[in-house]
Amino acid sequence: MGKPVMVRMAAVGALAALAACAGRPLEAPVDSLTVARVMGHPVEVPPLLPQAGGNVWPTAADEGPRGTLSNPDAALRPDDDQPPRPLPPRRGSGTPPPMPPLTDATEGLRQPSVPPAPTYPPVPRTTGRVIPTPQGPVTTTGGGPGYSTYSTPEGATGIAIPQGGTTTLMDADGRVRQVPTPR
Repeated sequence: MGKPVMVRMAAVGALAALAACAGRPLEAPVDSLTVARVMGHPVEVPPLLPQAGGNVWPTAADEGPRGTLSNPDAALRPDDDQPPRPLPPRRGSGTPPPMPPLTDATEGLRQPSVPPAPTYPPVPRTTGRVIPTPQGPVTTTGGGPGYSTYSTPEGATGIAIPQGGTTTLMDADGRVRQVPTPR
């Protein structure tokens, strides 16, 4: 039998099952309090009354091992006078893994290792550089990694972005120009 024949047979079987169910009318369970309210039937609900005896706090007989979110196995332990075993400390992503235990052969060999501080290349100076342009020189006045701020002798300001052999100058008035990067 091919796959299309099997699919057709399954579809015919499903239709036959639906046809068998079609003869019975659907009825909501009237004995349900919610269905009775939805259907609009009058419902008698007994009022809430105080607890008989007045004490709702657990007694010593009720106190036993109970499971909690941090210790779900507590409810499964037998009730004995053993204190619960402490949980291992939680580790975050920055917590190093535990060190293996020392043996007699490694007693004096292990020393706490501190990773060396990362070394970064020196940050190029961003203030006081002069960038020649056809309109006149601009002088950098600050900035950050990958960009510098500049000002012109007339007082106009902007952002300079070095891109290899050229520097893109974006003036505060929206004008953009490219000039050769000074060496």
